[in-house]
Amino acid sequence: MWIFKNKKYEQQDRLIAAQEEANRIEADKLRVEKRKAELYAQVIAMMSQQEQKDPVGYQLPNIPEGVVPSGKTPAIAMDSCSGIASYANTDPQFYSSFPGYPKLAWMAQSSDYRCVPETTANEMTREWGKVKIKGDSDKDYGDKISEIEQRLKALGIRDLMRRHVETEMTFGRSQLFVDIKGQEDQTDLPLLITGESLKKGCLKGFRLIEPIWSTPSMYNATDPAQSDFFVPSKWFVLGKEVHADRLMTLIMRPVPDMLKPAYNFSGLSMLQLMQPYVERWQRTVDSVSELVHTFSITGLKTNMQNILEGGQEGMAQLVLRSQMFSQLRNNQNLMLMDKDMEEFFQLNTPLSTLDNLMQKAQEQMAGPSHTPLVKLLGITPSGLNANSDGEIRVYNDYIASLQEAHLRPQIETILNLVQIDLYGEIDDQIVFEFNPLEQMNDEQKATIVKTKADADAVYIQSGVLAPEEIRERLAKDESGDYSGIDVEDVPEPPDMELLDYGNNQEKEARNAA
Repeated sequence: MWIFKNKKYEQQDRLIAAQEEANRIEADKLRVEKRKAELYAQVIAMMSQQEQKDPVGYQLPNIPEGVVPSGKTPAIAMDSCSGIASYANTDPQFYSSFPGYPKLAWMAQSSDYRCVPETTANEMTREWGKVKIKGDSDKDYGDKISEIEQRLKALGIRDLMRRHVETEMTFGRSQLFVDIKGQEDQTDLPLLITGESLKKGCLKGFRLIEPIWSTPSMYNATDPAQSDFFVPSKWFVLGKEVHADRLMTLIMRPVPDMLKPAYNFSGLSMLQLMQPYVERWQRTVDSVSELVHTFSITGLKTNMQNILEGGQEGMAQLVLRSQMFSQLRNNQNLMLMDKDMEEFFQLNTPLSTLDNLMQKAQEQMAGPSHTPLVKLLGITPSGLNANSDGEIRVYNDYIASLQEAHLRPQIETILNLVQIDLYGEIDDQIVFEFNPLEQMNDEQKATIVKTKADADAVYIQSGVLAPEEIRERLAKDESGDYSGIDVEDVPEPPDMELLDYGNNQEKEARNAA
């Protein structure tokens, strides 16, 4: 009877143990499922965070508080073209949306980004220009031109235009506010640049406005046949409404109409165009730096079995062995190894082509701005008889085209305002001309002058031209040494007999010596 009860208890114990094992297995399964759910939730959260970090599609810009007056709504916020926004979101885009002014300002802190805006702005104003008379005129404009140039210099127009271009290339838009005396409370009205609407002494100056401080308040979004279609007629400038006539807006790389509201009616920033090239360059630099830091890998083949099987004691032995090897492995000390159980090896990564990889990645940064490397980065071409003369000439032509397309219209407006400010009227004969970007040295200038003088002598001797005509051309040549001479006061020709006598006396003196 006792044996039977003992066996019964043993069977119950086995059942209890089996049940506990089953419960343990079930608990492990539940823990695994819980861990899977947690990992899945983490993956979903990461994907959601990535989507928020890299938005895709058409988005309206964030306008800082205070730009739009209290109680007013910016035009781009009530844009009725919601269908266009949906259409723009249908396909993936290389640039998902406008990066925003804070990000562009952050990018401008890097020399890799700001080198292009600074170089282009400096080149567009490097040689500047001069005020001159259009065509031929008998009227004496010397004093008037001198006064206008003095006024332009006092207003700092040259430096203002340099900062104007640099701001536009950084943010995609730059504006110059025309400050007129007595019209501080009339900025929402059009500005007529005529002698009838403005008087002498009316111009206070010009103020540069970065695009973060302005947004359109009114523009035509209904009639594409009109000239003002998607062109703002009024702007909010930090709480004040300003008519477009009082803002000289510079946009050198405009976007299509569909994207203008998303870009706050700005253009493409040069920094945004350079972003993929700069990021590849910076990633290459970091990779090369890490590779140079760890280009040599030193290893020690040893018996790891006893060390790993020894638990914490074995790990301690492994650490001690590694420390001893590291401390004694340089050329000035002794490197100790077991002759039977250990072997030393070293893997070196070749560094011979890294400079070429970095150079190619850096050269690509000059692509979006069409800037030669010698201008942008100071890198001169290498090789036999290599030079950048051809690239510089092409680049100068490119800069000259930018001057004519973007700076000239605004400089002409400034010139008209300065004329009204000084004289109360506009003289259409007075214009502004950019100086050539390619300047000759003294030797080249002397060679050209000598060539022209020889040609003039031939024309006079052959009777094609008279001396008075040559003097008139020399008097009108502002870049020459004889500018402004009296054309009518022609000197008498030298006495050839007396000149020959003097030459003969000089020859006889030299022969006697």
